[in-house]
Amino acid sequence: MAKTKKKSKSSQVQTQSSSTSKKLSVQATRETFSGPLPHPVVLKQYNDIVNGAAERIITMVEKQAQHRQELEKGVTESDMKNSRLGLHYGLIIGLAAVIGGTACIMTGHQIGGSIVGGTGLTGLVGVFVYGSRQRRKEREIRYKKEMESS
Repeated sequence: MAKTKKKSKSSQVQTQSSSTSKKLSVQATRETFSGPLPHPVVLKQYNDIVNGAAERIITMVEKQAQHRQELEKGVTESDMKNSRLGLHYGLIIGLAAVIGGTACIMTGHQIGGSIVGGTGLTGLVGVFVYGSRQRRKEREIRYKKEMESS
């Protein structure tokens, strides 16, 4: 998103000589611009030097933006896939711990079965709670960044 800011200052100084009065006016202007594209005046100057340069620059910026969006989409899709895989593997490990603990208890090893089953469930609950907190923190950080940039 391009931003342009202009600030102008004007001041008048009045000087008097013995027979005439002169007025001197000074104006200072400061302009800042930020964005993915050069300022339109600069684009025009590029175009004046090389015919079609402005269009080439705009096309280059559009391609770069599209490339960045594709990369971000790929990262998002990969994160979602990894998250799903983690959930599936966690479910498998949790079920294995519960089934293993139950099998131990059924064969007369109550203490060992309780430890295996309890540890598996406790670990899964802990990871789930930790992951939920991390996602909440990431959302809060993202929200704060969005509020600062707008």
